[in-house]
Amino acid sequence: MCGICGVYGTDEADKTRRMLDSILHRGPDGNTVHNFPWGSLGFCRLDIFGPPGINQPAIFANKTAVVFNGEIYNFNELNSLLPDGEEVSDEASLILKLFLKDGVECFKKIKGMFAIAVMTPDELILARDAVGIKPLVYSVINRKVYFASEIKALLRVKDDVIEIDEDALAEASVFGFVFDLEKTMFKGIKQVQPGSFTCFKNGQVNVSKFSELKPSFYGTENWDNAETVASFSRLMDTSAKAYLKHSKYSQAIYLSGGIDSTLMTSFLQNNSQEQLDTYTLYDNKKNEDRIFAAKVADELGTNHYEHKSDQNECLSFLDHYLYHYESLVTDGVFNVMGSLAFHLLSRKISMKHKVAYCGEGADELFGGYYWLHSHPLGLGDRLRARARKVNNGKTAINEYILENFPDDDSKEADMRKNIFDFLMGPGLTNCHLWSVDRSSSAFSFEARPLYLNDDLRNWALSLPIENKVSADLNTKLILKKYALDTDNPLIYEVSARKKIGMPAALGASLKQLISYSEEEFKKKKNNPNLPHHQYASFFNTDLEKLMFDKFYEIFIVNKGSINSKTEKVNVAHTCSH
Repeated sequence: MCGICGVYGTDEADKTRRMLDSILHRGPDGNTVHNFPWGSLGFCRLDIFGPPGINQPAIFANKTAVVFNGEIYNFNELNSLLPDGEEVSDEASLILKLFLKDGVECFKKIKGMFAIAVMTPDELILARDAVGIKPLVYSVINRKVYFASEIKALLRVKDDVIEIDEDALAEASVFGFVFDLEKTMFKGIKQVQPGSFTCFKNGQVNVSKFSELKPSFYGTENWDNAETVASFSRLMDTSAKAYLKHSKYSQAIYLSGGIDSTLMTSFLQNNSQEQLDTYTLYDNKKNEDRIFAAKVADELGTNHYEHKSDQNECLSFLDHYLYHYESLVTDGVFNVMGSLAFHLLSRKISMKHKVAYCGEGADELFGGYYWLHSHPLGLGDRLRARARKVNNGKTAINEYILENFPDDDSKEADMRKNIFDFLMGPGLTNCHLWSVDRSSSAFSFEARPLYLNDDLRNWALSLPIENKVSADLNTKLILKKYALDTDNPLIYEVSARKKIGMPAALGASLKQLISYSEEEFKKKKNNPNLPHHQYASFFNTDLEKLMFDKFYEIFIVNKGSINSKTEKVNVAHTCSH
């Protein structure tokens, strides 16, 4: 994992340096800015794969240059396909070779997670992996293009007033995340869409797709057979092997004690030459996730660590978390504080590791989220109620919800399909993967979602809904069938557990945090200058208002900056790797 940024259409290298300085937490192992007459590129490295040192940008004939953030898991395969004598030792150089040979078609060949910038005298091309695991944002100002791994970098060089994008705010207020895959919370700052490349040439901006996710569909039940379970096992096994090889350092696992992280841990530990470290977060010793995670770690033979958190830790990291999260936090489809829990556990893991595996994608691919899949009509009621409230329903997202989640019980099957699709789309990209990247990079390490391996993902998306959620509303059918076939009583017991989710790790602390926010607002309720008053209809709870006021101060008032003491939380709590 690394950080990239740059400017195209001007030689403002000082702005590239300013942007790079704001994202050095993404790559503490070295950084550089390279200047061209037509632009400049910034890069900071987290040394995980390849030779040491600053090996980006990769440059050909002082004209075509590449910077890259992510991992290419089929590196060896693609490298071996290069002409004799042209094999390279690092991923940026490989991308450059592929681009010079195949142009933008090269993006289709890469398996992994990536954000790529290719700059020439004539054009700038920004590309992002199929599901948006790695972030990439940009802004076009007076025909100049500014891009970076994180939004705060763009805010640092923005000369005009920073404004909230009210359409994005409305989406986040309803869903808990920005629904539009191109929008951010800020006017004029866009995301490169997953599975696409954006080309800037001759003052024109063109977006092209190179990878399309297969939408969910109804079909035929065939999950309960040996072939399906064998395919899942084979793909998980080959994914684990490929990912484990792609690092020079020891690797860890986020282990919750649920079926996703348990199966992931099993495949990783079985394919590892070393005893892997597993990590669990809790704030109450009776927490069910903590108990099951310990059992799983003991059964699978990992070296297990537990991190006990509390309200004080949540409060002390709240500003740090928001600063790195860079988006609005509301209690929409998912729990408002799930990503804070991930943030705190990421800090713990970073004290020892540069790489850790997480279970993101399993719920989306295999039909987790029991309540959402079993109660699409109930979710529709909730979404319509929230959308009606936001700006009195005068929003584009309200129109979308009325069309896709109507007050019509006969549309239940269609709503369930819509739920699968938005969970796999913006729910994954703009919520869970957003959280994974921001919180791991905040503490200078890389989180890898194993279930989103290209081959595994494409196979899972080729299966109909009936292979994931049964008519009697049992979920994750394939994963549970695999767990049963292992003949391991503990793994089967884990598979039968009711899904709790990451926020449960902070159940007691979250209640205390809600109480704290209510008390804070009692003290400030007569202050008309708090930012949330301007957007009163967008929020439901005092905690949401508290988070928005903090968000507004960091990103609108201070242009993506916090005081040095808060930012140095990273340094103070992260040891040398």
